[in-house]
Amino acid sequence: MTKGKVKYATRTEDAVKQALLALLAKKQLADITVSELSREAHVSRSTFYEHFGNPADVYDAVVHDYASDTLPLMSQVMCSDGFKPKGRPFCSLVREAGVYGPVVREDRFLDAFMNKREGRDQHDLFALLSNAGYTKAQAEAICSFQMAGCFAAARSSTAGGEEWAQIRAVIDRFILGGIAACLAAQQNG
Repeated sequence: MTKGKVKYATRTEDAVKQALLALLAKKQLADITVSELSREAHVSRSTFYEHFGNPADVYDAVVHDYASDTLPLMSQVMCSDGFKPKGRPFCSLVREAGVYGPVVREDRFLDAFMNKREGRDQHDLFALLSNAGYTKAQAEAICSFQMAGCFAAARSSTAGGEEWAQIRAVIDRFILGGIAACLAAQQNG
């Protein structure tokens, strides 16, 4: 692809993603059609299909873009102890979504995040558990459980400021305790 075509493709994809954000502010993803998404992005349907298969594909691309600077889990759980790595913890991604709020509120957000951002087998906790001897299925289940729990807590808590910091610190200790227990149990066979 030539440099000009790459720029055009990027501009078109960005326009479609922005159109999806605008439409998600008004309705659920399941109710958004290719026609209205194309109209909102000011592209033809055939142009839309050159870049995406359906609105769900656009949604997944938006999630991937939005979540691209999310920290690995082990860095996240250390944030409440004063560790300040680059990137955002998952709970911040959920709680401070801004214009991406409608994206985060979609039922499919967590699955899209796990599948596009890291994938269960790319999660740093997955590697830790696998290296300790857990099967792929066991490690994936624990990673899914951990992410779902963090997502539910971040999405449901209305606490702010210091209160949220305290809640997060307790959740982080719980996660670290669970990881330590899993590793110890595997070592003790």
